[in-house]
Amino acid sequence: MDRRRFLDVAAKGAIGAALVPGPLARTVFAADSKDLEPPGLHLFSKLLQFLDYAEMADAAAEVGLAGLDLTVRPRGHVDPENFERDLPAAISAIKAAGLSCEMIATNIVSTENPRDFELLALARSLGVKSYRTGALRYNDHTHPMDSVDQHRQQLSDLAKWNEELGITGMYQNHSGAGRLGAAIWDLYLVLRDLDPHHIGCQFDIRHAVTDGGLMWPDSLRMMKPYIRSIIFKDFRWGVVDGKWRVVSTPIGQGMVDFGRYFGMLQDAGIDAPVSLHLEYDLGGAEKGKSEPTVTKAEILTAIAQDVGAINKLWKEAS
Repeated sequence: MDRRRFLDVAAKGAIGAALVPGPLARTVFAADSKDLEPPGLHLFSKLLQFLDYAEMADAAAEVGLAGLDLTVRPRGHVDPENFERDLPAAISAIKAAGLSCEMIATNIVSTENPRDFELLALARSLGVKSYRTGALRYNDHTHPMDSVDQHRQQLSDLAKWNEELGITGMYQNHSGAGRLGAAIWDLYLVLRDLDPHHIGCQFDIRHAVTDGGLMWPDSLRMMKPYIRSIIFKDFRWGVVDGKWRVVSTPIGQGMVDFGRYFGMLQDAGIDAPVSLHLEYDLGGAEKGKSEPTVTKAEILTAIAQDVGAINKLWKEAS
């Protein structure tokens, strides 16, 4: 099917027409609200990749989540090689459990592969509003600003696809040497002249604190116009095998100042879906393993505890 024909079919609802419409989970960041409620949480599905689509959706519903942020990438819940078959099945199962699937996580970083365009078109026809792009890195053999310029052009081209499809791309700021966006200001330079409705940021507070230290409030203010979704997770620095390393923790047990962060979100009135990530040790489930060494019940308990911590911290910040 050629590109134009694919868009026409998707727009007419021929793809995924049998799916049951699910509720669109909305966050409630509202600066003028006197009774702020905690945001609706979408679980990053990487944690549940040991479950099939129906079991994954039922598990997320069991712990009171609003939706799922679905992995659509190699070794994810949906393999891009089989997206025509598997993406509708996954989203159908999510909606059947009464949840939404507004976001997906992909490895898409350019317009070079026409199959990526078809994947995004199908996702949009199924109700997906936004997708996380893949990660971009600096070229070690050129000046860093040359990489910034190159990646600005890449994401600018991708934004044109997104405009045509009516979907929003989101680039996640991720800590680590050589990663575009770790410093935040570099991602700002890439996105500064682009329309955030077409390409924006998935703001990750854990990574903003990891590489930004005490500067994260300025990073949040800098990225505010471009934020299209938010990731919640926590960490601390610790000595592991004699070396200082990033150690993931449950929400509220690490270095992220959620009290101040939540207060800033509430004051800013940012309205964006939230993806909950659990990256501390859960028997390999946190790495997307298909056979974790802890039980499903233990994993769901950890999710529920993080949800409870978010609710408590959110109310304390209101």
